Amino acid sequence: MTYRELYFELQKKTNKYLNLQAIKVLLEKDGNFSDFFNLIKHFDDDVKDEKKILENVDRVKGGEPLQYVTGYAYFVNSNYIVNKDVLIPRQETEELAVGLLKMIVKLFGKNPEIKIIDIGTGSGVLGIYLKEYFPESKVICTDISENCLKICNKNAALHNVKIETRQGNILDPIKDINDISVIVSNPPYIKDESTVDSQTLKYEPHLALFASPQEKFYEEILKAIDLNLLSNRFIIAFEIEENMENTLTHILESKYKGVIYKFEKDICGKTRFLYIVKDEGIVNA
Repeated sequence: MTYRELYFELQKKTNKYLNLQAIKVLLEKDGNFSDFFNLIKHFDDDVKDEKKILENVDRVKGGEPLQYVTGYAYFVNSNYIVNKDVLIPRQETEELAVGLLKMIVKLFGKNPEIKIIDIGTGSGVLGIYLKEYFPESKVICTDISENCLKICNKNAALHNVKIETRQGNILDPIKDINDISVIVSNPPYIKDESTVDSQTLKYEPHLALFASPQEKFYEEILKAIDLNLLSNRFIIAFEIEENMENTLTHILESKYKGVIYKFEKDICGKTRFLYIVKDEGIVNA
């Protein structure tokens, strides 16, 4: 069967999970085509593994996320390896990465020799993305899960960057590191399973999703940070749930009084990011 024939045959099988875009991706994966345009150029070629394609189609139709089926997820500008041990990167995390990149440039320059820590790195998208843009920086990615760090290291190799990975909880793995300029984290913050769609609840790792109380990991991270180990100028950046501003403000006022912090909204107008910065100009820029 050709790609053309299978493409139109699979359109008859679509449901709420298997859409036209998913079909294109599964066919592109079979032929190792870079995009749909290249698939079209080979539309009349025979498919390589029809059985595998149909198996993957059934998995997607059954609700398994396309990213887990293909083994890759798109983040900002390229693909990253993912499996069921790590979360699928979301748009909000892309916004955090791009926003933090711009802040680093403003505060430290275009290619600074700084230390960047990614706490609870998962697949490593945040740390690796920043390392690609700031190759002279030292990036350390930490996670409590050994399986997550394996994926993180695979992604570092895929993107041809050198990072360091350390296993452990919160800041425990980096107690020997000082002069840290950037700390970034997207910790678990969902407190109620009923607010999560059934697909995410079934397939994505609960360890990376849920926290009780909701602010648990933010509080642990913020309290564990030794300000004396940070550089003279620093950025601490978090992705947060939209309803956490008041709770986190209370935590910040206890330890970070006098340090500038700012909550920012995502493109949907929801408060989704917290930046703590030791430099007033960067916040007000």
